[in-house]
Amino acid sequence: MIFRLFRLCLPRVRLLQMLCAVGLLAACSPSYNWREMMVADGHATVAFPARVQTETRTITLNGETLSFTLTSAQVDKAMFAIGSAPLPEEIARDPVAREALGQAVMRSLYVNLGAQAPPSLPDFGDEIVARGRMGDQSGWLMARVWVTDTMLIDAVAAGTDQDLPLERAQEFVRSVKLHR
Repeated sequence: MIFRLFRLCLPRVRLLQMLCAVGLLAACSPSYNWREMMVADGHATVAFPARVQTETRTITLNGETLSFTLTSAQVDKAMFAIGSAPLPEEIARDPVAREALGQAVMRSLYVNLGAQAPPSLPDFGDEIVARGRMGDQSGWLMARVWVTDTMLIDAVAAGTDQDLPLERAQEFVRSVKLHR
């Protein structure tokens, strides 16, 4: 009945355009509302899938105390986060210390899921996929870690297979652009 009314009121081409537009809108997930923003004290840009929250706290990693800022968004039960910390001067000057710090971050991603880190960790900026447990459910994450001359930055998308589609995790971690 509604389609008959539309046919009477609209030319055929216009009707097809409207139906296609409705179909496209129905295919979009209203949960994902991507927005690009600067993070890591302006050292990176990333597209978040929802409104973000930011928290800064002091952490100890690989024996170093860092002021770590976590900017995160949640869609359903999936989490999308960028963590960053300015490097202390002694680490910033030492390439070996920067490498060790970055590798400690990568290993912690596996540990947080109760998974074994591979003997050879990926290069900085390469994608990491880890599977393990998130509470009482099996979960997974996709991440990338960078250590520049002045900053530690990591991007993590984490969730269960039901809550975090591979495409959304890739879209998030691949959206990170470093600014030198």
